[in-house]
Amino acid sequence: MAGFFSFVFYVLFPLAIGLAAIYLAIDFFEYLKKNHPSKYGQMSFDSFFGMSAESFPFHLIRPVEFFGFLFSADNLQDKYVIEYKKKIKLLVFALLGLFALYILLLLVF
Repeated sequence: MAGFFSFVFYVLFPLAIGLAAIYLAIDFFEYLKKNHPSKYGQMSFDSFFGMSAESFPFHLIRPVEFFGFLFSADNLQDKYVIEYKKKIKLLVFALLGLFALYILLLLVF
């Protein structure tokens, strides 16, 4: 039983949180691309190694710009952007809290 709990706690739980965060981030970038193309262009690369961003199967995001926008007060006056930012921040903090708990458990036990 302890092995099953460890598998769920150390593998499945962070995997579920991470996949939910990735799904929401992709959905958020699709929304930005459709409704706020200037902000999307600011947060993504135009090309990668000479290939255009349109030919890639995923979004070429700039992490510094994305996390800067995520934790800024700028919401583009859009209620959907506000909701996306809340949900993604919650998942990021949940993942960071889980990793902090893992480190604490390693130090204590």
